[in-house]
Amino acid sequence: MISLSLPAVDACPPLDVVPIFTGFARNVLEDVAPGRAWAWDGAAHVLHGYGMSLLWGPGVQASFEAIADHLRTGAYRDMPEWLQIDPRAGHLDWERALGREVERFTRVNFAFDEAAFRARHAAPKLPQGWSIRALGEAEFDIPAVSVSPKPFWKSFTDFQAHGGGVCALKNDEPGAIAFSATRADDWLEIGIETLAPFRGRGLARAVAVAMIRKCLDQGLTPVWACRKENTGSFLLAQNLGFRVTAEIPFYKLPG
Repeated sequence: MISLSLPAVDACPPLDVVPIFTGFARNVLEDVAPGRAWAWDGAAHVLHGYGMSLLWGPGVQASFEAIADHLRTGAYRDMPEWLQIDPRAGHLDWERALGREVERFTRVNFAFDEAAFRARHAAPKLPQGWSIRALGEAEFDIPAVSVSPKPFWKSFTDFQAHGGGVCALKNDEPGAIAFSATRADDWLEIGIETLAPFRGRGLARAVAVAMIRKCLDQGLTPVWACRKENTGSFLLAQNLGFRVTAEIPFYKLPG
């Protein structure tokens, strides 16, 4: 195993042949997002600063035991890791290899249907007293949420340069955010979060609609991916015009 310094695109197998969304791994390898990488002959493992990771490459089977030991012992981890494995290596016995403490979930990839979105969402719909504005530095590392933009980017400046975000506010208090989680070429993956006191008011849908329209205005294709077990995100995606294209195992490795 080789621990890679970044950027390390050339040291890893191609990402574009992996049949699932790999944007976060690409952002790490291109050194626009925080993270780490390891490589074997024909295989690589990238860990994003937020905790998502991807294992891929035609050499995964040949190095299976070494890779499994690396993942199972997890000496590099100081927080839980959410691991996606190249579906081409899905036939290997990952349940045994990763150990008893690993939890299995399902990761869902979607494709965006712009016509369906425009037919349903002419504009964001907000409760009375709420408004939407660009997400500022105060919300970049917003507390009391499980997902904020900060772990995805090296700085607020980088975040703004790669798509930024939007925020729903009432009396200057944020209730929900939608933001660029990963970005490259002509696509942008959307992250979304609603603060607990403001859930159930339609704010997540409103900021998602605003963020999607922002993408479309800039000629970008919005991307959505989530755990299937996150029912709110899974259903919201489909309401917004996203359709399911892939479901793969998603492993939570302990910190």
